[in-house]
Amino acid sequence: MEFFEIAGIAEAAFFTDVYKRYLWAYLLIAGLVFAMLYVFKAVALYTIAKREGYKNSWMAFVPLVNTYYVGVVSDKNKIYGAKPQYISLAAALVETAYVALGILYYVAKFAIFKGGYAAPEYGTFVLAGGTTMEIPNGNYNPVNLPESLDWAWWVLSHLQDYIMYWVQLALIILNVFVLITFFRTYASSRYLLFSILCVLLPVTGIIMFAVRNNKGKNYAEYIREQRQRQYRMYQEYMRNNQGGQFGPGGPYGQGGSYYGGNPDPYAQQRNQNVPPDDPFGGLGASGGSSSGGGEGGSADPFDDLKN
Repeated sequence: MEFFEIAGIAEAAFFTDVYKRYLWAYLLIAGLVFAMLYVFKAVALYTIAKREGYKNSWMAFVPLVNTYYVGVVSDKNKIYGAKPQYISLAAALVETAYVALGILYYVAKFAIFKGGYAAPEYGTFVLAGGTTMEIPNGNYNPVNLPESLDWAWWVLSHLQDYIMYWVQLALIILNVFVLITFFRTYASSRYLLFSILCVLLPVTGIIMFAVRNNKGKNYAEYIREQRQRQYRMYQEYMRNNQGGQFGPGGPYGQGGSYYGGNPDPYAQQRNQNVPPDDPFGGLGASGGSSSGGGEGGSADPFDDLKN
């Protein structure tokens, strides 16, 4: 599906080519970009499958089949109680239909425009100062169209707006479920953001590649782990507050607030002669070393995307 999205973007970029003389260029650009994104996606799925022990990892490199394989490697989570393989299989079948319709659409488009059988319609727009300008409105009229190409004109006029639109809508809905399940498994903390980006933009392969080294997780277990971690932090916070309202740090202790606890977040470090944390440490150190790499930062550019 991403191929046709990219082709549409490339075609829109050459708006002045109203007679579609460079259709081959749009498809070439789309093919090159799609091939790059496809390699990212295939390598990501293959890496995940080999690490997690899934069978038939070769499916990651087969067009359309790898849409189904996304559900296979996401089986640690379910979609409303259903196995993700079933939803991804439906997505793969709908995507196959969409690709077949897209090929038919561009075959008809080549036949019409290569033969010069379409003339663009123009609309009149009034500019500042009363100046008028004729601008193509995106519609076309047949010119000397032979009967043998009536089918092509019907395809060009109706297929995309009345058939491909609904097939694409069904594919988007299925892909939303598949992507949410995949990113819940391999990017639990950012699954919603990544899913939205992949639905809106043709960047699925890049984001999958970025999270390929993350260990697969059950999302419910991930939420429990996060809650337990927050509870442990809360307990630690209470212990550091020295007993609450009437403890040594309370209103009758040394410098505490009335409701217990020391309001100074750096008090413990100061008592131990430890310098306070750098509030801008997360923005990178100048001249220091960080975990996972040498001086000047992490060796893995995707460290921040790990679960």
